[in-house]
Formats: sequence, C-alpha cells, structure tokens
Amino acid sequence: MKWWPMVGISKMLTEDKKYESKARVKKMGIFRRSFHIYTIDVGNSNILNFEMRALQTPKYNVHRFGIYFAASPRHADLLIVLGRPTKKMVAPLLETINQIPEPFGVILLKGCGSSGIDLDELKLPNVVASVNGCPEPSEILAILLKISGRVD
Repeated sequence: MKWWPMVGISKMLTEDKKYESKARVKKMGIFRRSFHIYTIDVGNSNILNFEMRALQTPKYNVHRFGIYFAASPRHADLLIVLGRPTKKMVAPLLETINQIPEPFGVILLKGCGSSGIDLDELKLPNVVASVNGCPEPSEILAILLKISGRVD
C-alpha cells in the first residue's frame, strides 16, 4: 500500500508540478483575476466527467487560481463542452451557448472513443481551445491557465 504524502501549511501538494498542455489556446485578456466555468456533457464516455470532477479536489485546488465552477450558464464566463454531441444534444448545446453573457469563451474537449457530430462542423462561436482525446486534469488546468494569461 502506498501512503499519501504529508502536506503542511508551508508546502502545497501541487506547488512542484508544472501544468503543461500542447493544445493551441487563444488567450483572453478579459480574465485578469478570476473566471467561472460551466461544463456541459453532450455525449462523452464519462471519462471527461471524472477528469472535470478531479479538478475540484484539493490536489489541484483550482480556486487558488481564481477558477470557479458555475451552476448556471448565465453566471459563466467560459463553457467547456465535453464529448461529441449526439443529434439530440445539438439544440441544448446551442441554447446553452445563447445563455452565456458576452464576452465568453468555449473549450472543446472532444473525448476519446466517443462518436457523434464533429464539433468543428457546428462552427461554435468564441472557441478558444480544442482538444482531441481525453486530457488529464493537469492538462485541463494548463489550458485554463493559458486562457487567463497566467502561463505561456
């Protein structure tokens, strides 16, 4: 059995890790201090849901970077689309995008092994990042930090 490392007040578990992603990301200068994200699952294999939930654990501690999860798209600055949409999920996805106040950004996490409509065909507005496959939580965090301009 492997024991969890002890973490004290002077050292955080995530401080020694560099957050890196090879995804192309457009920086949005509007997020200077903090932003709220809303996720919508349009048809993935549930792996991306687990990765997004992992971001909310103390290991990654996204709140220290000013990243918060919104309960409604009307309170969000950034939409994260999980998976490739099925035909019946295209209309709810477009309605969700219409509810987000301007200015906003969209991240496409296309998922691994998911079938459905290609998100590039939908020509969604304000796409700031698009990732094929299933990124780990640290990669998703790196994308979020790049969007806010905190990481090059």
